Amino acid sequence: MSTPEPPGSSGPEAPPPFPGNAPSPAPSPPLFPGNAPPPAPSPPPMPPPTPPPWPSSAARAPEGPGGASYASWGIRLGGYLIDVVIFLVVLLVLFLLLGHSHSLELHLVGRRGGVHRRTISGLPFLVSGLLWIGYGTLLCGSPRGQTVGMMAVGVRAVRDGSLAELGYGRALGRAAFEGVLRLLNLLFFLLGLVWIVDMLFPLWDRKRQTLHDKVAGSVVLRVTGRG
Repeated sequence: MSTPEPPGSSGPEAPPPFPGNAPSPAPSPPLFPGNAPPPAPSPPPMPPPTPPPWPSSAARAPEGPGGASYASWGIRLGGYLIDVVIFLVVLLVLFLLLGHSHSLELHLVGRRGGVHRRTISGLPFLVSGLLWIGYGTLLCGSPRGQTVGMMAVGVRAVRDGSLAELGYGRALGRAAFEGVLRLLNLLFFLLGLVWIVDMLFPLWDRKRQTLHDKVAGSVVLRVTGRG
C-alpha cells in the first residue's frame, strides 16, 4: 500500500540533464526577405599608396671627399657669365683707350653689298686676355679660391683629391689653358670646338670638371656657408 504524498508536493523530481540527453535548441524561424538580418558593413577602402618623395637636386648631386658636393654645370655657367660681363666692361674701356692704336692691327673684310675693309687694333683683345688670366690666377689661387662670379653663385676651386687650396701655380695653369682655348675659338673655327667641349665637359663628367680643371688638377665645389 503506497504512502500518500503530502499536500503541496509536486511529485517526484526529474533527473538532472546530462550532455547526452540535453534538450535540443529550438529551431530558428526560416529566413524571408522581410526578416533577413542586415549584411555586415564592408570594411573601408584602403587609401592609395603614398609615392616616395622625389629626391632633391642636392641629394642627386655627386659628392667628393668628405661629403662635399661638386658644383653643377648650371651653377658654374652662372658664375662664368658674371665674370664675362665684368670683362666685357673692361674690354669696352680698353677699346676706348687703345682702339685707335696701330699695334696688332686686324683687317676685317665684309662682302655684303660689295667688299668692305676695316682695320681695328687687336691690342684691347690681347690686354683683356692677359687680364683674364691674371684675374683667374690671383682669385682662384687665393685662400678663398673664388672669382667674383664664383662668389656670387657660392662655389670655389680647390685641389682634386685633397681639397686643399688650389695655389697660384695651379691657378695659373688653369686660367692659361682656358685662355688659350678661348683664343683658338676666336681664330680658328675647328680648333674652337675644343673650347666648346671644355665648357660642356661638366655635363657628363663624374666630378663635374672642365678640361682646364683636369689639366690643373682642380675641382669646383659648392660652398656650404657663405661669409
